[in-house]
Amino acid sequence: MENSNRRSSRTLSMEQKRNIVNAARRRGDVKAVSRKTGFAMSTVSEVLSGKYNNPRIVNVAFDRARGRKNAKA
Repeated sequence: MENSNRRSSRTLSMEQKRNIVNAARRRGDVKAVSRKTGFAMSTVSEVLSGKYNNPRIVNVAFDRARGRKNAKA
């Protein structure tokens, strides 16, 4: 029981993932996520901007941006 509570506290919400993706987004990311998920580029862009919620798109984008360092300081 204690272990499951600890794990859930480390899980990021879709909104947190979206914020990380947008902070680390680079040119071509929307197109790459679109190709990998099969959704249109406009759909991917709208999901990443927060207009719609699609966990598959957010997770693929998050996986792309996860290891990047942000240049914004």
